[in-house]
Amino acid sequence: MPSPNGVLEEVDGRPALRFERLLPHPPDRVWRALTDPERQSAWHPTPARFEPRRGGRAHFVKGGDVPGMPDGVVTDYEPPRLLGYTWGEEGPEADHLRWELRPHDDGCLLILVHTFDDPLKAARDGAGWHVCLDALDADLDGREPVATDSDTASPWEELNCQYQEQFGISPEEATPPPSRESPWIDRSR
Repeated sequence: MPSPNGVLEEVDGRPALRFERLLPHPPDRVWRALTDPERQSAWHPTPARFEPRRGGRAHFVKGGDVPGMPDGVVTDYEPPRLLGYTWGEEGPEADHLRWELRPHDDGCLLILVHTFDDPLKAARDGAGWHVCLDALDADLDGREPVATDSDTASPWEELNCQYQEQFGISPEEATPPPSRESPWIDRSR
């Protein structure tokens, strides 16, 4: 059984976060949650519309939590099994997200690989994807994501600390969260 935690690995000479989650839902249902911007808005910080072909455009829709996101390029599109696209421009090369769905027992195995340039953002983004994947799981189950109250740290903050320790990144050197409002951080306190 896969761990809900991400691992840090290397893909084509770049750092990459890898998450594997078993979901009790068929691949076609999870595929819709990955590709329908209305469904994405329940769990993903940047909902997008995808031209359904390799080389197509990934257009990040207004209303997402990250303003000013440049369009990406679809690198993989094999429904309901594989979706890949470029995401953002924080380094010399755009980040890349690759979502793979493999049938598994009464559901599927979701594999997310997020490839990027700055290894010091691994904890920040690992915590973010952890929270997002928890929210995806809750949304698919028809549940609300786990809420936090103002007396406790947000799940992102706790996970960020855990991932900093797991990846050997000191808080002083870690790439901080973007200054714009982030869906992963509870700023209500």
